[in-house]
Amino acid sequence: STTKLETLSTTCPICQPVATQRPCKQVHQLNINYVEGDNMSISYLTTTHPLESLTVKIRRTDLVQHILMYSDTSPASEHQRWSVRNDSGSVTLYLKDISLSDQGRYECEVYKDLDCLNTTLINLRVRECKTLDTVHATPDSSVLLPCSEHPLQNRTDQVTWKIFHGHQSTEIAQYHPPNKPSNSTERDTKPLYERARTLRNGSLLIRDAVNTDGSWYQCRVSEKTCYEVKLVMKVITDAPTTADSHAAVTTDLTAVVMITIVSLSVFITLIISATLYFNKGRSKINNQIELDCWSSVSYSGVSGEFDVPFNSLVL
Repeated sequence: STTKLETLSTTCPICQPVATQRPCKQVHQLNINYVEGDNMSISYLTTTHPLESLTVKIRRTDLVQHILMYSDTSPASEHQRWSVRNDSGSVTLYLKDISLSDQGRYECEVYKDLDCLNTTLINLRVRECKTLDTVHATPDSSVLLPCSEHPLQNRTDQVTWKIFHGHQSTEIAQYHPPNKPSNSTERDTKPLYERARTLRNGSLLIRDAVNTDGSWYQCRVSEKTCYEVKLVMKVITDAPTTADSHAAVTTDLTAVVMITIVSLSVFITLIISATLYFNKGRSKINNQIELDCWSSVSYSGVSGEFDVPFNSLVL
């Protein structure tokens, strides 16, 4: 009705109500992440239609806010942070200089006359700082935390470093580490602000690192330029005590003695068995020799009493 169209025109001055346009049957969803200060570009439709023949509507759904509507009668101005362009046949949405307040949910619709060509739901998340690669270190070593994707370049701007504990961040100079556990064997060291120093390229050098240094760190170069890096300390088990060392040595010696005794027992058993075996064999040979000798003597005695061989007496 006329009243309804007038109401839409009042609440959304940049939107021209089109009562006969049909919504899209398919809806696409994008989850994207950017860092504050970056420029966003999203290509979400490829079409052969020129951009001037299309109607592009962009609105923010979590705040119910209309961003812009691009059409042949109301093109987006170049000075606006939001803009729509046709890049090589793709409808592309641009957002300049992203801020934390831009984080939210958006809906983008593209129409050709009365037909909806594409509907895209965008979930935009904005981080304050860019995350760098994790740094690994061991206790008592020197650690270098970068403050840039190109740490070899020197910085003229002043760099401020903070350390996170939980969800709170504290400047290095004001940070007090948590108390060590009562059973910890880690030696007492100087506080972090005495062991940390910012280099000319903005990197943070930590000397004599300890386990409590492991945390997230943030370096800020300017109001909109900062980086976050995580320091992971490798866990090293505590050194064994003197009593544990003596106990381990005693255990090892006992094992060696037991193995030696068992080996000697087996060796002696083998010698005894071999001796008995050879003695038994020699006894059999001697018995056989004695038997042969007795037979020979008996034969000689009998044959001596006769003048003829003994076998000649056999009939």
